[in-house]
Amino acid sequence: MKIFYDTSAWVPLILQESASASMWEAKKDASELWAWGWMRVETEAALTRRKATSSTWKNWRLLQSEVSWVELQADQTDTLCSFNRAIGLRAAEAGHLFVFDRLFSELPDLVLLTLDSEMASGGRRIGLPLHPASA
Repeated sequence: MKIFYDTSAWVPLILQESASASMWEAKKDASELWAWGWMRVETEAALTRRKATSSTWKNWRLLQSEVSWVELQADQTDTLCSFNRAIGLRAAEAGHLFVFDRLFSELPDLVLLTLDSEMASGGRRIGLPLHPASA
């Protein structure tokens, strides 16, 4: 299974959270890991704010090397804004969902893994496939 992660599903792989066990279980089924590059910023912010240990930072570096990172191009900003008008997500969540939507058109067996209920709901409304462990 090819999984596209958003930050809400990724951080529990690095920091101990209530969803950590289920996120590790989902990761075991993954043949490929995908994510929007912005997730690096969000993950590092979470680690910094929660004062992660040096071993946690090391785990983060190891995990991020397993991900195929997708970047949002500057010329896609208007399209992203239009995409989100129909869904109404917060900015970063809209970005994650937009990048997933575009990548899904190239990788039809890709599923979204998110613990963000608004993003999951928006994805379902527009017919995107979600991982069973999603919110």
